[in-house]
This record gives sequence, structure tokens and C-alpha cells, in this order.
Amino acid sequence: MSEYFETYTEEVFLRFKEIDESAYREVITFYESNEDVLLHLELSAYLEVRMAYSDALFEIGRYRDFILLCDELIEEVIFHNIKYVGGQDVFEKLLFKKAAAYYHQMNYDEAEHILWQLIRMNPQNSIAAYLLKRCKVKNQPSYLRRAKSVSIFLFLLSATIIAIELLIIQPFFSAYHSNVEIIRSSLFLFGIFLLVISDGWHRLKSFHTVTTAVDRAKRNRA
Repeated sequence: MSEYFETYTEEVFLRFKEIDESAYREVITFYESNEDVLLHLELSAYLEVRMAYSDALFEIGRYRDFILLCDELIEEVIFHNIKYVGGQDVFEKLLFKKAAAYYHQMNYDEAEHILWQLIRMNPQNSIAAYLLKRCKVKNQPSYLRRAKSVSIFLFLLSATIIAIELLIIQPFFSAYHSNVEIIRSSLFLFGIFLLVISDGWHRLKSFHTVTTAVDRAKRNRA
């Protein structure tokens, strides 16, 4: 590589460094316009730029592009045996953000898989544990989906009974109105009860599972 090109590459890097790190779209535009030049930076500067670009992709919600780049970066830091970039554990940071990207894409299975790896690596990572709890809550089991379906059916049935009350029971069969009202109210309340209990149980079970696993991992690392 010629001395002129090295100087030009360094100038491009310095211009990149002048961009506010929170100006995500500007970071992305500059990187994508100068990627061919930035690829020739020495390793530490190259990774710094690529990490800033990946952060910007994540922050603006380009999760698919972020995940593809994240996989490349993970391979690079493993290949070069790099632990820290900018004072941060780069491998752990990339894994967490990859899990968060999957979470935002509502791909909770992939996110959980990565977060369990992070917990085993570092049980003290409270942010990973929190996101794992959120994933398990969002990743609804079949019993919760069935309970919600039954609850919705009961709510719709209650609404249908209200219509029947207004159109038929009150005008023509007023003697049965109180009995119908009791049935309708019971169905509605049971729907609420079923929804609250099933959802509450799922949340408690999710939090307990993660908390227990984290505590176990901490004891094993002690």
C-alpha cells in the first residue's frame, strides 16, 4: 500500500472519528460511502469503526443488517483473539446486542439461546438476565395461548348475551333477565380470572426459571 494511500486512509479515519457517536445515520452514511478505504485500516482502528457502524445499525433498527455484521465481527474477534475494544468486553457486547436484535425482531427462541450462553459465561450480567426474563415472558407457551383463546371466546360470548338481553330477554322474557345477567357476568369474570391467573403464572415461572439458573451459575463460578 502506497504512502499516499496510507495517509488518505488515516485522514478518512480521523474524519470518521469527528462524527458524534450518537449521530447514527451520519455514521452509517459515512461508513457505507468510505467502506473500501476503511477496510485498509490497521486492525484496532478497523474494529473500532466496524463496532461504531454496528452500533448505529442497531440503534436505528436495521436489525437484520446488524445481525449479519455482528456474525462477521464475532468471527473476527475470535480469530484475532481480541478481548476488549474501547474498554468493553467486545465478545460479550456483541452477543448481547445480537440477542437484543433478535428480541426486537420477536425471534425470542434465538434471543433466549444467546442469552443463556451469556449467563453461563458471565452470571453477573444482570442486563442479560433481565432481557432473558423478558424473552421468556414474551415467548408464550401453548397453555397460555389456549387460555387467552378461551378468555377471548368468553368475552365475545358475554357480548353476544348482552345483545340477546337487549333485543329479546328484556322486551319479551323479563322474568329471566336476572338469571341471564348472572350467567353473562359469570362468564365475563371467569374469562378475566383465567387470563390473569394464566398470565401471572407464566410470568412467575419465567422469572423463577431465570433467577434460579443465574444463582446456580453464580455458585458454580464461585
